[in-house]
Amino acid sequence: MGFDVIAVVQHVRRTIRRHGLLPPGSRVLVGLSGGSDSVALVRTLLALAEHGDFTVAGLAHLNHRLRPSADDDAAFCGALAVRLRLPIVVEAEDVSAHARTHGLSIEDAARRVRYAFLERTATATGADRIAVGHTQDDQAETFLLRLMRGAGLTGLGGIYPQRGIVIRPLLDVTRADLRRYLLDVGETWVEDESNADIDNPRNRIRHRVLPELDQAAAASTRPTIARAAALIREDGRWLDELSRERFGAIATVAGPRIELDPAALAGTPAPIRRRVLLEAMRRLASGREVGHEHVEAVLAVLGGLQGGVDVPGSRVELCGGKLVFIQQAAPRR
Repeated sequence: MGFDVIAVVQHVRRTIRRHGLLPPGSRVLVGLSGGSDSVALVRTLLALAEHGDFTVAGLAHLNHRLRPSADDDAAFCGALAVRLRLPIVVEAEDVSAHARTHGLSIEDAARRVRYAFLERTATATGADRIAVGHTQDDQAETFLLRLMRGAGLTGLGGIYPQRGIVIRPLLDVTRADLRRYLLDVGETWVEDESNADIDNPRNRIRHRVLPELDQAAAASTRPTIARAAALIREDGRWLDELSRERFGAIATVAGPRIELDPAALAGTPAPIRRRVLLEAMRRLASGREVGHEHVEAVLAVLGGLQGGVDVPGSRVELCGGKLVFIQQAAPRR
């Protein structure tokens, strides 16, 4: 039996409906890298839009200037847009310079620059949704990567189907099925040569860890890992709601300064306490990544094990009987 192209499109439709990703009348901007995932995203959304109640408003491609083939990727995306009769916005950004200027890793800088570009382009084109091409493989890789780094429930919840106006319709489809879909519809894509670099932790998981897990389980582990992440997200959402309520009850927010009462924190259950600390740090982080290790560092300050600590975006100290978070400017290099 041949590969079922229609089944892939219907799978994407079910994901969109289950999570309410594209309400009636939506105009969606598609982030296009030129890789198989994003090209499949464009093609499946166009197929669904023919008989749906949303519109593909256009495409957006950001040249990160990180690879020798980056200009070729941009040219490919432009040609694809012409062939599909879709408008496209193409911009270039020196991500390496942005990382140096703002004291960020290349990966973090690329993510921040990319999403800022997508949000800016969505506003300019009148789109109310931004679709990006994360797949079930990305979900499994993210889960394992965060597990190895000792993440809690927040991290192990993995990639969310929707964050703000950003949606991920391909999260329930594997990369292999998307590539088979593209081959069957006669579509091409570009390969990112950096994906083969096993010095990158995510690539090691992709090329070494996941195949070993599949062999041990005698089946693909991507669906089961994705299911575990979904269950964790459900628990995490409930804890997040409780944590926001607790933060509102015990925090004093004054612009770039947040104060928390140590006694109130001590009387808060540990899972909620950690999330309250995360909430305080994230409010001052200006988009920088805040994680488990930063929570541990703040807990050390709270326990009197150290006088103060710098976390992404802020300085945390005990001052005047309060745990104080003071926003700091990003370091310049």
